[in-house]
Amino acid sequence: MRVLNLAAAVAVAALLAAPTAVAQQRGGSVVVVNFQRVMSESAMGRDMQTRLGTIGTQLQQEDTALNPEGQAIQTEEQRLETASRGKTPAQIQADPTLGPQWTALQTRVQTFQQRKQALQGDAQCTRLMALRDFENAARPTLRAQMTARGAQVVIDSSNALLADPSSDVTTAVIQALDQGSSTRSLNVALHRVAECQPPQGQGGAQPAPH
Repeated sequence: MRVLNLAAAVAVAALLAAPTAVAQQRGGSVVVVNFQRVMSESAMGRDMQTRLGTIGTQLQQEDTALNPEGQAIQTEEQRLETASRGKTPAQIQADPTLGPQWTALQTRVQTFQQRKQALQGDAQCTRLMALRDFENAARPTLRAQMTARGAQVVIDSSNALLADPSSDVTTAVIQALDQGSSTRSLNVALHRVAECQPPQGQGGAQPAPH
C-alpha cells in the first residue's frame, strides 16, 4: 500500500515547531530530516515494519479464509443462471422460488464484498495508527535536534527544494533514537477500519491520525 509515504509526509508536516528561544545559531532557523530514512533505518522504524508485516500476514489469513465463501457464491450464481435460462428479469423476479434465491444471493455477495473491503481498510488503518505512534515517539528527538541546532522549524527533505548538507539531521536523529531505550521498539496493534472512520452522524472523510 502507498499509505506509508503519504502518512510519513503528514507526520513530518505535523512536526513544524513554534518559534523557540535559542542561544546557539549554528544551524540557522531550519533543519532538514529525511523522515523516510528515519523510518527505514532506525531500530524503531524497522521494528514497526516487522510488526506491521506480522499483522499483514494475519489479515491475509483472514482474507484467505473467505475463499470458500467466494467459491460457494460462484457456484450458486452458476446454478441460478442455469435455472433462470430463457426467463426475463420480470419473470425471474415473479418466480416464487428463483426471485427470493436471487435476492438472497445478491445480499450474500454484498456482505462478502464488504468483508473483503473491510480487510483492506484494516490494513490501511493499522498503518496510519502505527505511523502516528512512530511520529509521537520520534517528536522529542526531532525537537531536541532542532533546539541543539538553534532552529525553529523541522522540514522533511522531500519538501526542501535546496538545503545545505550541514542542516541535515537525519543521521543524528537515527542515532539518538537507537540510543534511547524507549525509542528502539514500537507497540503496533491491529486497528480495524472503524477506528479510522468518522463517528456516526458526522459527515466528511476522517483525516489521517497524527
